Amino acid sequence: MPKPTARQRIPPIVAVVQRVVKRLSRIEALLIEMRHEQDVQLKRSAALQRQFDELAGHVTESSPKIRRSRASRP
Repeated sequence: MPKPTARQRIPPIVAVVQRVVKRLSRIEALLIEMRHEQDVQLKRSAALQRQFDELAGHVTESSPKIRRSRASRP
């Protein structure tokens, strides 16, 4: 009967898994922070767009008046 061979001990991979989990956690936190910053920038952009549209509306409303007053000048 052949003698059983001793198996080699495999080191546990717990430490590697914990490092991966920690990295993934950091990446997730960074993505959340980036999403928040993107939302802030989009709100600012939307507010500026509203202001621009309002000002453009005022200019188009008053531009015929400006043209008439300039045309009446000698």
